[in-house]
Amino acid sequence: MIFDADSALARIDCDDARIDLIDAVMSLFVAGIWVGVVSARPRAEVETLVRHLLGDGLVETVVTADDLADTNPGSTGGGELYRLALWEMGLTPGGALAVTGTDGLRASATAGLPAVVIAAPLSAASCRQAHRRWWIRQAG
Repeated sequence: MIFDADSALARIDCDDARIDLIDAVMSLFVAGIWVGVVSARPRAEVETLVRHLLGDGLVETVVTADDLADTNPGSTGGGELYRLALWEMGLTPGGALAVTGTDGLRASATAGLPAVVIAAPLSAASCRQAHRRWWIRQAG
């Protein structure tokens, strides 16, 4: 699972949504599913957001614009953040799912990732189902 901090996590603006997010990430953690976070913002800002929303120890990797600054400036919207997060987690696009808002769909698609826009409470089971459905639609 790769959460887009700019379009998905940034929309967490009430305690109920934060609790749903924590429950989803805990569900993923317990199920042995790694969680990553990507953002076009600076690392310090994103790490503060992740710590505030989720606490410490549940996120496998955080990839930010700072990680791309030396190699490919200005490429944060083209899927590079997702590609680097996949590389850091040792995954292929087929083994991951992006959780994003509508603003992040293009970047996840460019990286070849199936994506889900947060519309209901997430759990490991609902994420696996969304991942499976996305691949079925791609094959059809």
